[in-house]
Amino acid sequence: MPRVPRCIRAWVHWCWGAVVLLAAFAPTVDLSAHANSVSYAEFSIDRRDVRAVVRLPLDDVDLLLRLDRDLDGRVSSGELDAAAAAIRAYFEKHLCITSNGAPVSASVDRMNVWQDPSAFQYVEVDLSYRPAGALGQLSIHSDFLTELYPSHRTLGHVMSAGRDDRFTFDRDSTYERQVTPESRTTLGIVAAGVVVLCLLWLARRRSAAAAVAMLLTAVSAYADVIMSAPALNTTLKTMEKLVRETKSDTGEPRAEALFQLGAEADGLASIMNLEVESHGMQERELIDLALSRTKDLGVAIAYNRGKKKFFYDGAAFAEYLKQSPRGAHAADSEFKLLSYQFYQSSAADTSALVAAAEAKKAFLARYPKFDANAEMRLYLAVDYRDLHRRSLDAHDEAAAAKYKQLVRAECLRITRQYPRTEQADAAKQLLRGLE
Repeated sequence: MPRVPRCIRAWVHWCWGAVVLLAAFAPTVDLSAHANSVSYAEFSIDRRDVRAVVRLPLDDVDLLLRLDRDLDGRVSSGELDAAAAAIRAYFEKHLCITSNGAPVSASVDRMNVWQDPSAFQYVEVDLSYRPAGALGQLSIHSDFLTELYPSHRTLGHVMSAGRDDRFTFDRDSTYERQVTPESRTTLGIVAAGVVVLCLLWLARRRSAAAAVAMLLTAVSAYADVIMSAPALNTTLKTMEKLVRETKSDTGEPRAEALFQLGAEADGLASIMNLEVESHGMQERELIDLALSRTKDLGVAIAYNRGKKKFFYDGAAFAEYLKQSPRGAHAADSEFKLLSYQFYQSSAADTSALVAAAEAKKAFLARYPKFDANAEMRLYLAVDYRDLHRRSLDAHDEAAAAKYKQLVRAECLRITRQYPRTEQADAAKQLLRGLE
């Protein structure tokens, strides 16, 4: 007897994951949410010191250092001040300047939130470096945000003695030059300082051409972006806020927070799966950060090696049903829990398959008009198909005939009630496999 392709469960899983993805996560993605974020640094050098202005994308820094403590979606000046020590420590770790091989300590002169003409926000930090003696062999190394993106780049502009260098910093690149001490360079240094000041002034009014270039970069990246730091940052802050509400609220507000928390966790797991399916582990750092932060929140998302998928454990949905069994989201919550069970169950466990099929039948009886019942009926048909196979393996002809008839009945019901749908196509495939 021909066997039905093993892709049926995977196909069902992918289709439902796509629906969840579009419904739950698409609104959070915009042109600014691109994986290839870029930082900017401008350095002015004279004989005695180095001054730097560094701009890092605010969303990325917020994700790493959790600046937005009140979770209102913006980083206030007060929150920036409160995080000053953490930001200073981050800069000390990721921007290293040496003179003649000796590290030069940094002094943070100012930090604020800066916004470019396209409304994209950055953490802007002014720093100064003054060695004990005159600068000599100078090296500058930066590896900002490589915790999120291993290939992250900082576009650098280095000005000294009339010399204007452009340099792209990453974790493997170091800028080096010999700083000339002769007095004849004084005039050039002064001129360079004036140019730098002019450039910094102009940078605050970024030219239209620069804004267009950044926008084009964002648009090109957007076309292939699935998981990004800004979107993850938004999701994690939303989840943290909902966790707080589940602990402080009671009654209906708490139930609503529980359901929304489950929906956010489910959407995040779907995004992670789609990212891995599309790009492999290209965004490993973001995925690891998502797993770590959700664990800290008490939200369990884990990788199932057998199914090669990330799954949310559904705890918030289960708690919602316990508190509000007839609530507005009861059907959605139970559907999610049954779907998790379906995708992670073993087709070899006969007793578990019987129990799962009974749970799906009960759901369909309670919610005959639920909008995802085509999917639920397909789950049930696959359970019956697996029970049919187990019965054949056990040489139980009566049970095999019974489940074969149940598979046929469910598939015919799907094709009749939900014609011209993907579920109907899958049901027809199941029917062909019975012959």
